[in-house]
Amino acid sequence: MNEIKPIIDENIKYDLDYIKKNIDLNEFIKKLKSDLLWFGQSELDVIDYAIECCLNNKNNDPNIINYKKNYNNNPQAIRDFFVYNLYHLETDHGWSKDPLSFETIKIPKTFLETSKNFYSDIEILVNRGDLLERISSKFKKIIHREYVGEQGKNVIDSHSFYQLTINQSTEYFYLTKTGDYNLVVKFCEKLNEKEFINEIVQFKSTRGYDGKENLILNNLVK
Repeated sequence: MNEIKPIIDENIKYDLDYIKKNIDLNEFIKKLKSDLLWFGQSELDVIDYAIECCLNNKNNDPNIINYKKNYNNNPQAIRDFFVYNLYHLETDHGWSKDPLSFETIKIPKTFLETSKNFYSDIEILVNRGDLLERISSKFKKIIHREYVGEQGKNVIDSHSFYQLTINQSTEYFYLTKTGDYNLVVKFCEKLNEKEFINEIVQFKSTRGYDGKENLILNNLVK
């Protein structure tokens, strides 16, 4: 087993502030309108694509630059290093130059606490429907509702109606955290409170949930 050390700056914090600083917002919005649509059945969530959209030419992260220069400049290898090793802190390196060699990446101890806090904070923000507002001020949560969860007792599903204002254009969309997934249900016209609740009921009913799962727990308007 061979251990490699591509991480040269241990002081970088791979957290939400990093995403806010480095995300390609235009590319992320494209993902919201395509890969992140609920009925597209993506296995990735909003936060996953937000992380991936930080990989762009304007990001001068020395750890990424060092990895590209000295280890592997294959785009998929760079993506895996960034997502799995820097953010998820996995130690396996699947892109060894020697296919017969099993490599691991040394993860600095300083990264461990940052990662722990990051994912616990993200879970809270997702459940409250606040994540997108924290990523960029271009997003504004207008309405938020929390319902009895579809996965059973003590689980809450959240539904948020968002406004996106960018390039002098305003759009609206319905975002949900239902079960294990945080995805966009649809982009649509501006909705009032009653219309949004009807959209939630329709979303849940078309998927076979029309009983207690439609019970509103929290009525929250921001």
